Amino acid sequence: MKFLRKVDALSHSLASSQGRIFEKSISFGIPSKKFIKSYMLSNEASLIDELKLDVAGLSEIEIFDSIANRITNKNGTLYSFSVMHYTGYFYRIASYLTGHSSRFIYQHIKPDLINRNYQTLHSLPIEEAIKEVFEIINYKEEDKYELFKKIYK
Repeated sequence: MKFLRKVDALSHSLASSQGRIFEKSISFGIPSKKFIKSYMLSNEASLIDELKLDVAGLSEIEIFDSIANRITNKNGTLYSFSVMHYTGYFYRIASYLTGHSSRFIYQHIKPDLINRNYQTLHSLPIEEAIKEVFEIINYKEEDKYELFKKIYK
């Protein structure tokens, strides 16, 4: 798997922030899968995907409040703090490195997959963990030339 970018200070900062946001949901008793889905499909996540970081309302507190207020049903499982932090970190770095949107990452890599494989994944360097997960889901990145040919047939 080829990455569009390398892990850098910006990616680490964004991923750490997202990890803290995910982790905070546990303190408020928000079911993990509901919170993750709501976050990953949100406009806030899309803005971060596009690195539009100067938009009002993109502080950790404002993002958390916005997502938490959308979730009214508090029935569901809570992951551990460490799994939630890692899931947030993983999703943001995966989006940053691959160039895929948060929506795409969420649709292909479900939280249960990360939760089940947490012990293995968190022990690997993040780039290797991302490659491992893409192998687990059997995702094959289309070559840009092949994609171009398919579109313009």
